Amino acid sequence: MKHKRGLIIGSAILGLLVIGYVATSLIWQNQQTFLANTSVAGVDVSGKTATQAAPKVNYALEHRTYRIVENDKTKYSFTSKSAGITINTKKELTKLVTKQNYWRWPLALLQSAKATDASSLGQLTIGQQDLQTLLKKITTTANQTKRTNTENAKLVYRNNQVEIKKEVQGTELDQQKLKTVVTKAISNGTSQIALKDAYVTPTITSTSDSLKTAKTKAAKYAAETATYNINGHKFTIPHDLILSWIKVDSKGKVSLDQTAVLAYVKQLNDKYHTYHTTRSFKSTARGTVSVSGGFYGWTIKTDAEAKALSAEIMKGKSFTRSPITSGSGYNNKGTDIGNTYVEVDKTNQHMYVYVDGNLKISTDVVTGKPGKHETTTGVWYIWNKERNATLKGDNDNGSTYSQPVSYWMPFDDTGEGLHDSSWQTQYGGTWYKKHGSHGCVNTPPSVMKKVFEAVPVGTPVIVF
Repeated sequence: MKHKRGLIIGSAILGLLVIGYVATSLIWQNQQTFLANTSVAGVDVSGKTATQAAPKVNYALEHRTYRIVENDKTKYSFTSKSAGITINTKKELTKLVTKQNYWRWPLALLQSAKATDASSLGQLTIGQQDLQTLLKKITTTANQTKRTNTENAKLVYRNNQVEIKKEVQGTELDQQKLKTVVTKAISNGTSQIALKDAYVTPTITSTSDSLKTAKTKAAKYAAETATYNINGHKFTIPHDLILSWIKVDSKGKVSLDQTAVLAYVKQLNDKYHTYHTTRSFKSTARGTVSVSGGFYGWTIKTDAEAKALSAEIMKGKSFTRSPITSGSGYNNKGTDIGNTYVEVDKTNQHMYVYVDGNLKISTDVVTGKPGKHETTTGVWYIWNKERNATLKGDNDNGSTYSQPVSYWMPFDDTGEGLHDSSWQTQYGGTWYKKHGSHGCVNTPPSVMKKVFEAVPVGTPVIVF
């Protein structure tokens, strides 16, 4: 009987406990309060509703400090509030409350019941302008420490063979990655942000199959000797540079990076072209002078030359080439003027004609009257020869002139040229200052016939 009575009492107690457990669970669920020992963003919200908890959680989040860390040192720190982060947690807290398992409240009494979805509070918002300002501050501060460049693994020519140079992990910052790690940290409430997570990372490593294939395929192209002879300047394209142009696709097909080859050819053109450059010219009477202007000269036809150079490299054999050019005077003797030219010395009012390096004609002349009619300085060339021409133009008083000449040899693009001038009573000296031409080089008629016969079309005319 005692045993039976004990069972009855035990059952009654258990029933009361069950009733109490169910009642408590239902009451807490109805009140929509957080379970005991629950914390959100480090704030104890036990027994509080979302509305009651929101102000304290907001405050904690506003004053949360984020640290940008590199090599265990803080490079920059900011708070949510200083960064312009907008915080309103009531909605998120309400979601957390409703997602709680109220039937677990006895366990919550025994252990911490941190809200597992606390990270959803991180749907904190920061305006794009505020974010860009924050990223700029982080970058500026981080860059006070010298950054090293990240380098991909690449092929190099060393010890007379192609080798793979291992990639380098640098410390330069990838702005997109920095934006990602910062916004993620803000979103997740992660207070420590590793700056190295924003480093630029190599995209090609020494273990890449594509690079190993390229090494094998590129060997013969990198080993060839590619030599240029440009206007008398002879040099070899570095093996490493050729290697940097070589591409090998997944099927093992070798090609050249045409953009890179074109960029190289453009650099050669910038360095060696003679069109619209300043030249050092060894004059007859005044020693070496600098002469700029004029349209005489040449340039490399960069697009055509890049294609031609690529084709030559892809043959896999050593070669020497001169570039494809346009313009006047290209040769491999070191000067585009050559040794047949006309020299017009305005200061000395004298003209010299050299043919094959020999002085054939030396004569006084009359150049343009100082001012708007002054003969244009530069390196030009005779682009036409005409007998018995009529020169036409405007006088200073607005009237026009029409002047017949026996020999006409234009050299620039404004109407200047060499011609006979029977109306001039004297040449040389300072006569040109009051009796100068409209820009042409007035030459004694008896001498002009010799100039016309000695100078072919295309001959350079140096005016200085």
